[in-house]
Amino acid sequence: MSSRGEAVRKASDFVQLLREFLLAHEQLTALLEGIAADDLSFEAIRGLVGDDDRSVLYRLKEKSHALFRSGGYASASVRREALFDLEIGSLFHESLKLRESLYQREVYAPRVASLRAAAGDEAEMLFVEFDRILERSGDRVSEVVLEVRDLLVQTRDQFRLLIVERAGERGVTRTLLSRRAQVDAAFPEGFDGLLEAMHGDFATGLVEAAHALVESAYFVEAMKTLREALRQSKSPLSEIDQLLRYSEGMQAFLDGDYAASIAALEAWVDLGALQHERAFARRAASALGRLGRLVENDAAGAAIVDAAKQLQLRLEADSG
Repeated sequence: MSSRGEAVRKASDFVQLLREFLLAHEQLTALLEGIAADDLSFEAIRGLVGDDDRSVLYRLKEKSHALFRSGGYASASVRREALFDLEIGSLFHESLKLRESLYQREVYAPRVASLRAAAGDEAEMLFVEFDRILERSGDRVSEVVLEVRDLLVQTRDQFRLLIVERAGERGVTRTLLSRRAQVDAAFPEGFDGLLEAMHGDFATGLVEAAHALVESAYFVEAMKTLREALRQSKSPLSEIDQLLRYSEGMQAFLDGDYAASIAALEAWVDLGALQHERAFARRAASALGRLGRLVENDAAGAAIVDAAKQLQLRLEADSG
């Protein structure tokens, strides 16, 4: 695989890890927040932590190991990744201990009590040992709950460092936007503060997310994000205007409003956006090239096709 292909793969893997982390944080917090150890149930935790892909903590651990385990610690960034991976492994195993302790308390202990009632005196020493095991397990629940809570905070703080380091990966910013409520709940500064830490200011972060949405052809979502960016005090107005025009033009094409599409894309070209967005220009030119098969065969349709051909030639010439 080429170095660029490897970078794309790692960026995609990190986005998947981010999604799993936000889900795991949400579910663990919902399980542990504001509840006493005595009120926790095995049923509530059994789907959260286990030994296969049905468990979000298992998936998180496996994705982290695959992405961050390496043979050395050559840089500060790699060391931060290795520390995060270590914390995720600890979080998984402590949560597994909690699951096992709850299982012993809720499933194992009643079975022992039932057997004791049916067994004779010859088994009493065995039941004494069972009692010791169950007592230790019960004492361990409160201790493990505290450990899981602490590890969740530490893991979140370490992961925040890795997220901020990836400010240049637009897919990360887009993922944070798409899971805004989870980000607000997980990080003390919330979504707005995290974007500011990544990009210098909130508006720039929104524009980066909008870029990623446009690249994936989510034009409606991109326009909504760009309009939010416009309301911020430090908005990069020229860049927002260009992305809005392009998104409006491409969405109008998808909606079948070809005249509006051409008008918006012409305005986008007039703003000088082609110097920076050649891939967008090629995509627009490809769409316009299909218009001859999509419009009515009448005077109005002919005019639209002619305008589309002129704009297509301009796009192809400028996009190289």
